[in-house]
Amino acid sequence: MVAAVVLLLHSVVLAWAQGPNNSGTYYENANGTRGKQLKTALAAIINKHTVLSYGDLWDCYSKTDVRSDGKIWDMYSNSTDFDPVKDRDKGNHDGEGATYNREHSFPKSWFNKKSPMVTDLMHIVPTDSYVNGMRSSYPFGETNGEIFQSEGSFSKLGASKTPGFNGTVFEPADEYKGDFARIYFYMVTCYENDLPHWNCEMIDGYTYPAFNEWALKLLLRWAKNDPVSEKEINRNNAVFGIQKNRNPYVDYPGLEQYVWGGMMDATFNYADYDAKSVKYEVDKVPTTTDEQRGEEDNNGGQGTDIEITGSGEFVKVASAANLIVGNQYMIVYEDGANSHAMGASSNDIRSDVAITVDGNTTNGGNGVHLLTLGGKVGAYTLYDAAENKYLSLNEKKNKIHTADNADSDNAKWRISFKDDKVEIINVKFNNNQIQFNSSLPRFACYKGTQKAISLYMKKTSAATGIFSVDNGNVATIMVDVYSLDGRRVKHGVEKKQALNGLQKGIYIMDGKKYVVR
Repeated sequence: MVAAVVLLLHSVVLAWAQGPNNSGTYYENANGTRGKQLKTALAAIINKHTVLSYGDLWDCYSKTDVRSDGKIWDMYSNSTDFDPVKDRDKGNHDGEGATYNREHSFPKSWFNKKSPMVTDLMHIVPTDSYVNGMRSSYPFGETNGEIFQSEGSFSKLGASKTPGFNGTVFEPADEYKGDFARIYFYMVTCYENDLPHWNCEMIDGYTYPAFNEWALKLLLRWAKNDPVSEKEINRNNAVFGIQKNRNPYVDYPGLEQYVWGGMMDATFNYADYDAKSVKYEVDKVPTTTDEQRGEEDNNGGQGTDIEITGSGEFVKVASAANLIVGNQYMIVYEDGANSHAMGASSNDIRSDVAITVDGNTTNGGNGVHLLTLGGKVGAYTLYDAAENKYLSLNEKKNKIHTADNADSDNAKWRISFKDDKVEIINVKFNNNQIQFNSSLPRFACYKGTQKAISLYMKKTSAATGIFSVDNGNVATIMVDVYSLDGRRVKHGVEKKQALNGLQKGIYIMDGKKYVVR
């Protein structure tokens, strides 16, 4: 009898342990997490989805973005009446109201048009083609609309009024600001492992908090002021029916506060979530810490390298002591004036670029692909920013493949030194190492049957590599500033002001290292 009662109670608990909007136990694995850990737990859940083709999206809109009158639900213009089929964009953008197209509300240039982001229905919404063209790839923000305003000032483009950013921004209508904020929360959660490769003014390049401070404050405020609507719930359910994943920030109104805001100290409970008790904080937000930067740099998180193809001075590496995460290297077959360095990928091998080696130094050459070292001892990663890929080996053949991320052992390498040469051996297939085939010629993976290779590291400009900026004597020149992992943090700024506002750490500009204390 007791066993029967226990079984009945267990059945009742299972029956009630269900998420909102018929999501069932979809979010169960995120239970009990909070803040950064909650974001990562959600990423593991929602990242697994069906990848669509770009052409599929047209037909999807009939299920996801149609108003009650059967017309396309346009969030950029309130004066359109598009038929889902007849008014698809055919290249004619003759003013507002002519056609609609597929808008990457999170611009595809920000993530280098990579899959699966480039066809993710969750953030690709149907919008007026002309207004979409005006938006271009500008970040979201708030503006007076000096450059452009859609009919009735529904959406606007102009100089930013948002504190912390003074560029050009696109401002959607108030009634959809929360929609777009929750889409952006979804994007940086679903694809958090890809964030180090993205480049835009709103993203900080790290998995957490993911957004720059000004952008996070803006989006949190938009989400608070424009709560989840029935339209969003219906669209979320429809997208789930097509690509089999959900937006948790729609299913759980205010969930962003558990990740970045006033509920960061509270644990998430997927089946017992009270949206009415959410404490909203939109002005005090987490920022990327030095510790967080160090953790992600050491796990191979890389952005756009300082140089993606290389010239300059490189010195030969003879021991593991010179394997420094964040530094740039070139792989070389040494033969004096007839030496070769690794170049671009071609049919799963790496081309060779003719260089000259003089003693233990080389100046590289055009077409050499530099590799940024990531990972850790025994499982290093080699990131090629020119191709936005990691070196990888996917099978036991004489090839070098590439991978979008370094999650698997295929993209990890053991690096050691023997007889003045380097051995770079794949972790997954430990009999295969990178070597040079001089008869073809090419770089590929072999079982010790070809020419041994050397490793050269990009040399700093001074013994210490650290310089100081004399603000009183620096000419007014424009520079880009990079973090040590190669991520560009400022673009086209005056050199004498370039380090202002940066967190403590070491940065690179004009090929030199500078410290911010």
